[in-house]
Amino acid sequence: MKNVVVKLLSMSFLGLALLFTSCNEDEDMVVDDVEETESYGIDTSSYILAIDSDNGPYLINHDGDKLFHWDLDGGSLGNDANLLDDGSMLLTIKARNPAISFGGYGGSFRKLNVDQSVDWEVSYYSDSYMAHHDVEYLSNGNIIFPVWEEVSTADAVEMGFSASRTIYPESIIEMNPITQEVVWDWHVVDHLVQDHDSSKDNYGVVANNPNKIDINYNSSQTNGDLMHFNGLTLDESNDLLYITVNNYSEVWVIDHSTSVEEAASSSGGDYGMGGDLLYRFGNPSTYDNVGSSTLNNVHYPFLFEGNKIMVYANNVYDNQSEIVEYELDFPLELVAGQDNEPTVTWTFTNRELYTSGLGSGVRMSNGNTLIGEGRDGTIWEISPDGEILWQNTDFNSVWRAYAFSKDSPAIQALGVLE
Repeated sequence: MKNVVVKLLSMSFLGLALLFTSCNEDEDMVVDDVEETESYGIDTSSYILAIDSDNGPYLINHDGDKLFHWDLDGGSLGNDANLLDDGSMLLTIKARNPAISFGGYGGSFRKLNVDQSVDWEVSYYSDSYMAHHDVEYLSNGNIIFPVWEEVSTADAVEMGFSASRTIYPESIIEMNPITQEVVWDWHVVDHLVQDHDSSKDNYGVVANNPNKIDINYNSSQTNGDLMHFNGLTLDESNDLLYITVNNYSEVWVIDHSTSVEEAASSSGGDYGMGGDLLYRFGNPSTYDNVGSSTLNNVHYPFLFEGNKIMVYANNVYDNQSEIVEYELDFPLELVAGQDNEPTVTWTFTNRELYTSGLGSGVRMSNGNTLIGEGRDGTIWEISPDGEILWQNTDFNSVWRAYAFSKDSPAIQALGVLE
């Protein structure tokens, strides 16, 4: 049953003054020079792709009507779904009985045509690695996705890991799904630093190496899932890959222009850094740096307007989430001992907004912000001044919510009629 709330807000000068008067009679409360509040409305020019973690993706309108549903044919969604311009759908699908099964695993990828026939399906998992969470479809027809890679206890110790356990650091794989050839790859283990044991690999001063990844930052993670990538977005115009790193509460930026050999090194590529982190932000404590932390767990890097990025911060406050928008200052760089954090330009939070996992925020065509509240399942539409315009509670759990203009190629290709 639909549960849709629409809230169109318009407040006059008199109404605003009465509100302040009725809510607070404290003598110190003074309302002066109040201007009329601008009125905002829901983005009726958009449909919403709601990715239901349990039942797959649905296309809905602001009345909550389900206009299109993609059939997983008995499979289970491995989290992400991408609606492409030709109306086809790229899905992550959960492998059956995998050896690595942290939350968010997938293992397989399926592309469905508009008529829901299968265009292709590929897998990337074994006993020692597992594709998970997210997938992006690139303009060259390749797909790019994060992968957990098993590192034995003995090998982890040699890398300078301070605990004694098997770990699962991350990698990024770009694959041609037709030939199933891996055309590019990047691995965390090629870009480590540690200050635990000078007799082991990767030894150095963490604070002096901001472009390296401290393997021991989250060494207390008992299941070995140290970083837990959960989202990636490729800026193809600048060939930069943005990654949300949940267990480090950061966004990482790496150079995708590198060759495979350069990606394993600290030199080469368009930015000269090889596969080292070109930039990082959200939690400077991960590399013993100055600056304020603005993230505590994080999902989905949404890029827009060339130099802006929005993320879902799961637990910035105690059991309260926040949408955080940053403005990036190009060229991106990291300087040891210097505050490298970008400017926060907009935030939204509410005491009812909280999910410990999942979640997304995207900017809509009219300037509103669409929020997928993860495990709570609520989808929010927020005005630029933070007013709640619309909510949908039809879903138990929402991986992400995307907005699509009704006249976009993807929607036109689907032939959706209301």
